[in-house]
Amino acid sequence: MQSLMAFIKRNSHDPILTGDNLSYTTVGYFPTEALNRILPAGMSIPSDELMSEKYPTVKKMAGMHPFMIMISKCYQVHDLMTNYNLRPYEEIIFYFPIIYTHKGEQQLCSYAPVLYLDFFRGVIGGLYIGLRKQYHPGMKVEGTDTSRSYNIKGVLEASFQKDTTSSRKELDPFFTQMFEVPTLTVSYFNKTCFYTAKLSTTKVLDTSAVFEWNYKGSVIKNNENTFANYSEYNFTISQAMRFEDYFHPTRLPA
Repeated sequence: MQSLMAFIKRNSHDPILTGDNLSYTTVGYFPTEALNRILPAGMSIPSDELMSEKYPTVKKMAGMHPFMIMISKCYQVHDLMTNYNLRPYEEIIFYFPIIYTHKGEQQLCSYAPVLYLDFFRGVIGGLYIGLRKQYHPGMKVEGTDTSRSYNIKGVLEASFQKDTTSSRKELDPFFTQMFEVPTLTVSYFNKTCFYTAKLSTTKVLDTSAVFEWNYKGSVIKNNENTFANYSEYNFTISQAMRFEDYFHPTRLPA
């Protein structure tokens, strides 16, 4: 637990929230034409050259843009001032590599358009950092020691099977890179927010993935280029910031 004074004096990029997650993470491909129609102002799809440079392990598909689906069981989530742990809950988040342009300056970011939770208090808490969390109390989750499935009727179906012989400590670089750049979201109040999210993994397994996601008129399914990881990790999240505060702060991050 941090003291009030330490919390107040923290750097804007320092964590304000932390927790421990067990996650299944996989690659999806969104039609670029459909994605361009729904991206908020200031956002665009990175060039093929930049995608190849920054995300070399994900294969290119004509007319499609790769993104990440992360489905997590969240434990011991708490802010660093009160240290009060929320009850465990399920969370599904989507990250898209995008370019954000502000006054002619371009930055590579991970755009999180929506999150699905089965925990109402977690949805309310997400408003503080501008996340568009949706409450889905009817989310169905089933699993064993080596598999897990998720269902939100009419929205998402996903199932995963672990390869228990593939243990290591590093996620695939595509997933890792998502957290090497700023996370970007547009709040329910139409405010563009940037924050720093970090993972510290302790266990990673290769995993098979089958999924179908229905989002804004597009139905996204796994394909021959899909790959996935199961991981166990600690995460931290900073406060939400405006563009200038994130990229040109008066107090630089350590």
